[in-house]
Amino acid sequence: MPKPISLFSGYNQAENRTTNYCLLVLKLLYEENPKFLGEAISVLTDDNIGEAVGVEFNQQEKQAHSTPDAVIRQQAFTVFIETKNFDWFYDRQLAKHLDALAKANAGLSVLLALGNFEAIEEGRFERISELCDTKYENRVTFASASFEDFLAAVRRPELPKNLVDTIADFEEYLNGQNLLPRWKTRLDVVNCATMAKEVLRGQVYICPATGGAYSHKRARYFGMYRNKRVEQITEILAVVDVESETSAKLKWKNVEEADASLVKWAREKLEAWRPEDYPSRVFLLGELHPTDFQKGTKYPMQGSKQYFDIGSLGDDGAAELATRLHGRTWLNYTDSMS
Repeated sequence: MPKPISLFSGYNQAENRTTNYCLLVLKLLYEENPKFLGEAISVLTDDNIGEAVGVEFNQQEKQAHSTPDAVIRQQAFTVFIETKNFDWFYDRQLAKHLDALAKANAGLSVLLALGNFEAIEEGRFERISELCDTKYENRVTFASASFEDFLAAVRRPELPKNLVDTIADFEEYLNGQNLLPRWKTRLDVVNCATMAKEVLRGQVYICPATGGAYSHKRARYFGMYRNKRVEQITEILAVVDVESETSAKLKWKNVEEADASLVKWAREKLEAWRPEDYPSRVFLLGELHPTDFQKGTKYPMQGSKQYFDIGSLGDDGAAELATRLHGRTWLNYTDSMS
């Protein structure tokens, strides 16, 4: 039996509480103005369904054989939301949701995968999107979104103060549950002893496009490590996997730049520094800023990379981060992340 959403959900599982609070925010938007809910869902799904939410009032609307003085109409629509407190979903479960939506025959139908994504790689939901296009002939729409996307969608400049405060409280909840992207405060320190020239002169880091040691988490900052210290700090603009002369894909980007432009740029960097070295993972880097973030022990760095959460140092860019890390050691820096 379905349970109504509530301020006091009583759910023990964090995932169920998160779903309840997401629905509660959407419900409050609808109660304030149905248009707000329509706009939020349209942002989340990249689909213009704002006109499907709420009651439509028209006068003198001509019909096939008559023209009534007034028409009151509400279009049917259904949105299924599958929420995960992590960043992966079962295709089989999503496919079952699509089937249920299609059978419901409830007008406009949308399935939204809401998860703790840091980046949604190209092709991640390829099978689900293909089902929408082929089996269901676009009668069902699929979209995926992060909790950060959800917050951006429900924030409206015209909201009253009580709703603005509620959404701010909701953001605090998401942050406390580690559901907002950690990449924005992540420093990826990489051992560059053998490729320092590429970083220093080319503003690029290149590694094999494979897993294991070369499978980097999304991060905002890049730290060039050698000689038991981080010498340079920069922002990561984008990461592109160049698989062959004709194949490349954007893994993630931290800048508002066209995907095609970033892929082209990555190809140019690879051609300049490691021509025909396929498949390669290309980190496009911003301006470098010198620092002296020391490991602080006689032993070198273990492994090829290490992550640090630098959120406590502020959000003022790579230059300020380099200044604030200068003279610090890893030993007394306790905010490391795996």
